[in-house]
Amino acid sequence: MTFEDQRISDYLKYESIESVFKKHRYNLPISFAGFARLLNKRGVVTTAGPNSHLSESLYFFSLLKEYGGSIGKLHQKLGLKISTQTLHRVLHNIRFGVTRRYGAALIIENINAPEYFLFGQDSSLHGKLGQKGDWTLPMSHTRQQDSHYTSILRVLQREVFTQQTIYNDFPHKLLNQNLKPIFKIDITDISVSIYHLKIDLKQYQFSSFKLFNYQALNLQEIKSLKTRPGVKEIIENFTLHSVRCNLSSNLNSELQEAYMIK
Repeated sequence: MTFEDQRISDYLKYESIESVFKKHRYNLPISFAGFARLLNKRGVVTTAGPNSHLSESLYFFSLLKEYGGSIGKLHQKLGLKISTQTLHRVLHNIRFGVTRRYGAALIIENINAPEYFLFGQDSSLHGKLGQKGDWTLPMSHTRQQDSHYTSILRVLQREVFTQQTIYNDFPHKLLNQNLKPIFKIDITDISVSIYHLKIDLKQYQFSSFKLFNYQALNLQEIKSLKTRPGVKEIIENFTLHSVRCNLSSNLNSELQEAYMIK
C-alpha cells in the first residue's frame, strides 16, 4: 500500500482529517491542506457527518421506543459518543415532524435476480450499544446542497467499494444510471433520499470499515432479520409496488411515527 493509499484508508476509517492526524499523534509527513488536496485528487467525497453517530442515534431511539425511560438515564447506561443535547434536539424535531439532517440510502438490486438487494451488517455498534450485526442497506449522511451524484458516490465509497476507493480503482461506470431519488423516508430527524441502482452483484467484491457480511436478500428474508430503523419500510415500499411510478413519494418510518405528536 502506498503512502497515498494508506492516507485514503485512514480517512475512510476515521472519517475526518483531524481524526487521522490525532490517530497518528500529529506525526504525518503531510499537512492538513495537503491531505485535503489528496482527497480531491483521488475523488474521495468528504464526510457529511460521522456514520457512527448515525448508527448510535438510530439504535438509541429504537431502545427508547422499546423500553421507555429518560434520555439521560439511557444515554448514561449506553455510554454514547453522541451528546444528550443532540438527542434531546433530535427528539424535539421528531415530535414536531421537523427534519434537520439529510441522508442517502441505496437499493442496490441484482440485475440478474430482480428483487434481491445488497445488504450488509452494521459493524459500528460496540460494547454497551449491543451486538454488532444489524442488517442495513448502504446509507450515509449527506449535505442538503449535495448533488445526487455526490450523495450516491459518498455512500458507495464508504459502505460498498471501500477497497476500490483506497486503491484508486472505483467502478465509476456504475454511476451512469438514473441518479434521481425514487422516494424519501424520514428516520428520526433525517430525511433520507432513496436511490435505486442495478448491478451484477457477482461481478464485484464489496468492502467497508462500517459493514460486513454482504448478502443479496429479498423482502421475505429481510423481514425475519434485525435491521436498522427504516430499512424494512424502504424495501417494502419498493418491492410491494410492481409499478415503480406508484411508489409513495415520502414515508415516515415506524420509529418516526412512534414519537411524532399526532
